[in-house]
Amino acid sequence: MSACSSLDRAAAIAHSASKCSRAPGAAGRPTPCRRQALQRSRPTPQRTHASSSVSETAATPTFEQLYMQLAGVLAAPGSTVAAAATPLGRGLVATQPIEKGTTLLSVDYFNMLCITDEPAKGNVLGRRALEDWQLLHGRLPPLLNRYLLGDEGDWFVRLAAWLLWLKRNAAGPWRLYVDILPKESEMSCLMNYTEDELAELQSPLLESRARLERQQIAGLHDRLFSSTTGELRALQLADRLEDMLWAACMVNSRCFSDTVDGETVSLMVPCADMANHVLAPNAAYQFVPEADAFQLTALQDIPTGTEACISYGGTHKDNEALMRDYGFVIPGNVNDRVPFSAGDDVASRLAAAAAGGSGLLERPSLSAPRLLAALGLAPAAGAARFDLTKAAEAAMGDGEEHARTRRLLATLMSLQPFLRDIPGPGSGSGGSGSGGSPAAAAAAGPPPLTEQELQRERQSAAALAAQCAAALARMPTTAEADEALLAGAEGPLGPRRGAAVAARLESKRLIAAAQAALEAYGASLS
Repeated sequence: MSACSSLDRAAAIAHSASKCSRAPGAAGRPTPCRRQALQRSRPTPQRTHASSSVSETAATPTFEQLYMQLAGVLAAPGSTVAAAATPLGRGLVATQPIEKGTTLLSVDYFNMLCITDEPAKGNVLGRRALEDWQLLHGRLPPLLNRYLLGDEGDWFVRLAAWLLWLKRNAAGPWRLYVDILPKESEMSCLMNYTEDELAELQSPLLESRARLERQQIAGLHDRLFSSTTGELRALQLADRLEDMLWAACMVNSRCFSDTVDGETVSLMVPCADMANHVLAPNAAYQFVPEADAFQLTALQDIPTGTEACISYGGTHKDNEALMRDYGFVIPGNVNDRVPFSAGDDVASRLAAAAAGGSGLLERPSLSAPRLLAALGLAPAAGAARFDLTKAAEAAMGDGEEHARTRRLLATLMSLQPFLRDIPGPGSGSGGSGSGGSPAAAAAAGPPPLTEQELQRERQSAAALAAQCAAALARMPTTAEADEALLAGAEGPLGPRRGAAVAARLESKRLIAAAQAALEAYGASLS
């Protein structure tokens, strides 16, 4: 790119801090956005000295004060959010009434950690961002510089290497950034759980996943980052496994992604990475090429004191994946499933016998139209089919009522292998064969069942409900006990125990919802 005069550079810096008029892009790391190519000269950042970022006070600064110091150096002027304690933890809250479309926070590209995911396919933005970051914040060791620009490691390990180097060597605003990040002991991603803490999850699946995650991070530490055995040992990045776990969890849980002119980049963005996740966000994020900055933008009006939240893009992740990547679960996650068996377990056989059968129940089979009607999930007026996708979208709120609806939908999807009479596209319900419209056939309902078919239907519902009851009985604690723990019955739980209790409670709530739905369906069969 052509060189800029000092006046041009000053103007470019002022432009890079200005509000972007484009509509905010789709939020979420799993869905990078394609942007237009950059067509202007880049600004030359003015170096910030370490002493300018930290005020000299006798008292230890609060978290909120540290954030203000950090934002004052690394964020562009005009921010309308600040750090504060919120119901979701530490987050960003509006400092004034904010109108829809307003830029809440803007961080210039040279004030973030930017890594190109696949350098071999093009590394224009990643290389430029790294060069200007060093111009502003100081030179990195040549070995680290080459590693960050190369393709020897994926984006995850390269960002972790940069973060580990900053933890040991940073000064000024980057020392503030490292200090404001959570400590390893405060993290609740699956990789952070020690062997002594795994039992709190009450899930063999989560326990095995946590062990695997920790083993993989330990392997990365020994092979790459260890100060004594790693390939990058000359950089003295990580003396202990806990150092590597800290960096890995920070990258896993706080990294953004976007695509600029066909180049996918992964970003650690100070201040912006304080934004918490909700299902119905009031803010979105994107890298804005015209501003050469990463920005948070209001999706709606946000009153003073209200938390500004984004979506992490985990709409297709179940709670196991959310615990793995972020250390929290979503109440009523539609991607969760109840692990039903084919009905050959002891609980199912006993339930089938109690419902009037021989106990030699075949694979459970449920009438989809009847089940939907019993659960209040009938097709919309004029429609032939129940639209599960639209129902899930309509339930993407953050209240308990929406969570209950999502558990019901997750139950329905868990039962899908056992459902029959599912109307196909453009067909009526229950194979009625009527000559009327599909909507009329759906409104008429499925044909009546014989007494033998009703008994078989009741047996199937009872067998599947019994599986739920047996699963809850195997849990070491009840949902009520877990709720009491989260309410403080035993005092503060700590980050990892608290996250584990919340995860196992949500699992119990889903299984209990499935049991209640199946029992209600069985009772409706007369």
